[in-house]
Amino acid sequence: MPNPGDLIGGRYQILNELGSGGFGTTYLAKDMELPNKPKCVVKQLQPRFNSRALWQNAKERFGTEAMVLRRLGNHDQIPQLIAHFEENEEFYLVQEFIDGEELRKEVCRKPFHETQVIEFLRDVLQVLDFVHQQGVIHRDIKPSNLIRRQSDGKIVLIDFGAVKEIGTLSFNAETQTLMTSVIGTPGYMAPEQQNGRPFFSSDIYALGRTAIYALTGQSPMELEDTETGDLTNWDKHVSVSPKLAAILNKMIRPKYSERYHSVAEVLRDLEPLLKIGQTVGGRYKIVGFLGGGRWSYTYVAENLWRKYQSPCVIKQLKSQGTADAVIVREAERRFSTELTVLEKLGDHPQIPKLLDHFEEDEEFYLVQAFIDGKDLGHEILPGKRWSEDKVIALLQDVLEILDFIHKNRVIHRDIKPSNLIRRRSDDKIVLIDFGVVKEIVSATSEKSGFGSSTQPIGTEGYMPPEQMAGRPAFGSDIYALGMTAIQALTGIYPDQFDTNPQTGEIIWQEGVQIDPRLAKILNKMICIDLAARYQSAAEILKDLKKIGRNLRPKLIKTNTNNRISLSTRPPWVRSLIGMILIPGGIGGFLFFLVYVIQVTQTAFLFRQADLKLRSQDYLSAINYYEDGLQNPPPFSGALLNFEKAWIQKAFALSALKRYNDMLQSCEAAIALKKESVYGWICKGSALDGLERYQDSIQAYGKAISIDPSSFEAWHNRGHSYLKLGKKDDAIANFNQAIAVGQGKNFVTWNDMGKMYFQYKEYEKARESYQESIKVKPDYLPAWIGLGNVQTVLKEYEEAIKSFNEALEINDEAFEAWYGKGRAEEGLRRYEEAVRSYERAIFIKPNYQPAIDARQRVIGQMR
Repeated sequence: MPNPGDLIGGRYQILNELGSGGFGTTYLAKDMELPNKPKCVVKQLQPRFNSRALWQNAKERFGTEAMVLRRLGNHDQIPQLIAHFEENEEFYLVQEFIDGEELRKEVCRKPFHETQVIEFLRDVLQVLDFVHQQGVIHRDIKPSNLIRRQSDGKIVLIDFGAVKEIGTLSFNAETQTLMTSVIGTPGYMAPEQQNGRPFFSSDIYALGRTAIYALTGQSPMELEDTETGDLTNWDKHVSVSPKLAAILNKMIRPKYSERYHSVAEVLRDLEPLLKIGQTVGGRYKIVGFLGGGRWSYTYVAENLWRKYQSPCVIKQLKSQGTADAVIVREAERRFSTELTVLEKLGDHPQIPKLLDHFEEDEEFYLVQAFIDGKDLGHEILPGKRWSEDKVIALLQDVLEILDFIHKNRVIHRDIKPSNLIRRRSDDKIVLIDFGVVKEIVSATSEKSGFGSSTQPIGTEGYMPPEQMAGRPAFGSDIYALGMTAIQALTGIYPDQFDTNPQTGEIIWQEGVQIDPRLAKILNKMICIDLAARYQSAAEILKDLKKIGRNLRPKLIKTNTNNRISLSTRPPWVRSLIGMILIPGGIGGFLFFLVYVIQVTQTAFLFRQADLKLRSQDYLSAINYYEDGLQNPPPFSGALLNFEKAWIQKAFALSALKRYNDMLQSCEAAIALKKESVYGWICKGSALDGLERYQDSIQAYGKAISIDPSSFEAWHNRGHSYLKLGKKDDAIANFNQAIAVGQGKNFVTWNDMGKMYFQYKEYEKARESYQESIKVKPDYLPAWIGLGNVQTVLKEYEEAIKSFNEALEINDEAFEAWYGKGRAEEGLRRYEEAVRSYERAIFIKPNYQPAIDARQRVIGQMR
């Protein structure tokens, strides 16, 4: 081990030790052969193996990684590699010395505020983007590996994991193979990296956790959930905006598939936050991000000159391309013209007043009055239905605004829930985000000139055909408002409705009970044919008033203090009340007839729900089940299977991961039939989804006590035990499922294979997958699982055969193409491997494992 004063490599004199770890020791040194004897960093790597036969292999790897570091050092925020050499059978790296302070020490003095963290993220992400473009994964991003350079305040990224791996090499005498420890730091390592399979997004995960450390001043391990290890409540320890919290939460998602896959994705989401803390227009300090998208970013700001106008809303209009001088001048002309329009519209009390406007750094800005309230996107939610009265009130409110703007010859062009704000002070609807503003922006994207005001601005699902074709009319706003009202009535997004193949009109009334007059108005509002649609907001308001005058009384007084609402009673109750008032025996006959109709109607709703469930239209299925279950006719249990309907509804809720609602539905089924096997299995699945595994085991146990031959109960209980880490109990339940589930136990054999694979018991995994295939020879997951096991066991030719079997079953199985590529890579058939990876990427363009693998293999082919 070198001591202060020692000379390494004949020229680098050791000054002192900077640190040591499992991979080696780092020293501060000075280069004695250069003028001024500049400082440098010397890293001594100490591989741990005693096989001379493998020394050359390690030396070659060291040389390769040194060349990678030399290439990375071309970036200004990565230390340059000065030299690398071997001396006394130890490896040495000499790198540029960075005069600065570790992020860890900076945060220890004082945690970062949000603006600092945003700037920190941008700085490091730009470096990380360069690193990943070189095909390199850092693998050890953490506060102590990020140094703020004293000269310019920039963050420098140090200590790449690939070099550390050389230092952790060891030789397994029994298997005659080189081994390496997992590189990374607990608290910052992604789950897949802990399992020895880091991806580019593993660095994103570590950076996200580092940013949370910077915000909170607490180590991620202190904030982790004691059971799951996830950072689920970190934002309770610090004040942070929802947008930044959402970005950080996506960076640190444990599941690789749910995380950001590239640095570019993170930077894109981070972009609008970069203005927070800045002052624009010389007077507006941006304090928060409200939202935005393709056309503009919207911020809340303080007016530093006129405090009484604080808070206010700043809208930054985004250019859609690089504009030349002619285009910029045309955009400025349009901006001036449209400002006149916006100023006039601001006279309406339900349209935000325009306070100011300016151009800065070739970007346009609007300043408008701040509306204290929430947009209707928070009220119009999937699966939740508004009452007719509430929808009519919405229509009347917005139509009065539309009547005003249309009289001023303005088409809004983007009416949708998120552009309608319910003002907190008076519950009135305020209309925001006019399309005329978006058109100013879209003008700068035209390279060859300008279109007219016919560019297709709007939101898919809410735009009628003429607007999508670039010819918006006043009736286009009416269509969009109609679709918004229908969304509120049904709880279904506009683009999820089926359409009539002959007319193109959307089919939205199935299973919806609605006043025919309101339905007629809505259908005329959303008519595909512009000529057949309402031509003005005033016409609709007139028809809505007719409904208001002619509605039947909904209330029957029983006394001065109590009212009974007929409209809230089940249909059969209202029918019974009506029949009672009819004299003679005919009343009973009519009641029976109405009762039969009600039973038939409920049966129809259940059938429609089952069809929607089979077609995976889960929201529609849930709505149909709810309609059928809401007010069931009495004594109809013998005719209709309500237990099944509750369970089927629960299945649809499960597909949407709405496990709390699912649990209620399962319990409703059990309330109807306490010995319902599938009801208890349903409850177990819901509890499992809520991660209440011990409770789910008890529910499955109840199902088994009712029917010991229930394959589903044994199988599912095995999974719950597995999630608790009780492997032996899981195996016992899986074996029982296999015993009772003849003909369908291929699923359990396959899941046993996955379990053994995770526990690295590869021989048992292979046997389980083979048993699954014996039961069902065309079971795709088992062939893919078998191929993966064979690849790990380096049985590459056999693995390729298994993946080919999988592809015979389904040529679009991207996981099989990826697995085949891995096996081909193991055989060093690099060109074939690249083709397989590219096929996987073609099928699933965002499949990051295949993207990473393709890049890795291409690097090996160079």
